[in-house]
Amino acid sequence: MMNQRRLTGPAMLLAAGFTLALVACGGDNMLGANEGRVRFVLSSDGAAAVSSGDVPASALPELQPGTDGSIVPPSLDGSGSNGDHTGWFQSANVTFSSILARNLEGVLVDISMELPVTVDVVKMDGGKEVVLPDGALPAATYDQLVVVMTQVEGIALDGTAIAITPPGGGWTAIVPICSFVVDEGSTTVVGLTFRLRSAFSWRNKRYHFQPQFSCGGDDSEGSSP
Repeated sequence: MMNQRRLTGPAMLLAAGFTLALVACGGDNMLGANEGRVRFVLSSDGAAAVSSGDVPASALPELQPGTDGSIVPPSLDGSGSNGDHTGWFQSANVTFSSILARNLEGVLVDISMELPVTVDVVKMDGGKEVVLPDGALPAATYDQLVVVMTQVEGIALDGTAIAITPPGGGWTAIVPICSFVVDEGSTTVVGLTFRLRSAFSWRNKRYHFQPQFSCGGDDSEGSSP
């Protein structure tokens, strides 16, 4: 069973160059004995594409520059038999509620992080990154991650507010091949790529969310507890 999150401190968004960082208040975790920090850096695989079940991907129009300089796709209003619906988001806020890591003994460990935090995944378009609050894990080697998300709220290009109902317990995305080592007193940085192009779809007259991640590599830096 997954542990319930006890820490729910607020998070704030910091922008620096092309990097957006989410840092929870009081997020400088105190490490216990034989623990290290782990930092997750989120990026996306491309523009915020949302496919309509009636429109094949090959038929989607070219991406166009938005008024703010970002790349946004045009509306799919009126396409297909589903009716007048916008097939793209201008924002999509995803709430991350829990992240677990599996050690080489096959045990899932709930990472001690100040969650939940909410990330606008559309803003990761164009090479931007989001840094989640630092977490703490026992020093060990890990080979898999489980990411749990509990809420999705978006705004379509036509201004329509969209809330996607989660399944019981939220959406669970397993990152099956994600090897990293946590050393005592050090910080390990793990890159996660969110598959933005395939995360949202329109089927049966409503939006669906199918989150998937791939491990984008890891790095380590020395750090004092």
